[in-house]
Amino acid sequence: MPKIKINDIEMYYEIHGKGEPLVLIAGFSADHTTWSNVVTQFAKKYRVIVFDHRGAGQTSVPKDPYSIDQLTDDVVALCYALQIKKAHFIGNSMGGFILQTLAYRYPHLVKSAVMSNSACTIESVFFIYLQAQLELIKAKVPADLLLKSSCCWAFSFSFLSRPGMLDYLIQTRLNNPYPFTTTGYEGQLAACKTFDSRTWLNKINLPVLVIGADQDLIFPESMIHELANQIPSAQYYGFKSCGHVPYLEYPNEFVEVALTFIEKIY
Repeated sequence: MPKIKINDIEMYYEIHGKGEPLVLIAGFSADHTTWSNVVTQFAKKYRVIVFDHRGAGQTSVPKDPYSIDQLTDDVVALCYALQIKKAHFIGNSMGGFILQTLAYRYPHLVKSAVMSNSACTIESVFFIYLQAQLELIKAKVPADLLLKSSCCWAFSFSFLSRPGMLDYLIQTRLNNPYPFTTTGYEGQLAACKTFDSRTWLNKINLPVLVIGADQDLIFPESMIHELANQIPSAQYYGFKSCGHVPYLEYPNEFVEVALTFIEKIY
């Protein structure tokens, strides 16, 4: 699959299926492979675009700190390069930060927005955890131990309790041929640290679905409700017995919920 020169980076992307464009925006530290469980289902009805953010996967890893505005501009540049005039978007976590910004700054591009497990700003306790993880990475703590810790934040108890699931999640990440780098971590962390949409969310006037989950430790459901409540047009859907990544824990339900919303938009 191709790379494309946009802004100051080479961005890796993939296109699956045909039809109206549907752009999937990954969260912090994730690359396009995070959507593997749902791409095939979405691609039955849509032209699905997945990509790696600056700092992740096969996209360039600049050394300077990043910002959510910058990451948003990367998405916009990719859309323009692919001659996409309007698309449906799904963003998870940090991808939701980007999608909020996209809906506010570039509403002409957004036909609908599904903001999954995101919030108006990063929660202080989780940010402290991310900073501590960065220091542990620099201290050369084994990657499998760091991943075991991060899985406890990202996934529900019931999901991690499935036989072999924790080992599977860790090995999948360890086997990624394009692992998240310290430089990429620092760049994306800087972007998350400064994000705060509370002063302008009420200006978004687009079809929006906000998705939350009752066992999300990263963005507790109260924070996700705050996001939904500040967007006048937003609808809300809550997953039960689910953590921060419902498209991994409940891929079929996630696709059904997203498509039910998207397909009502004309």
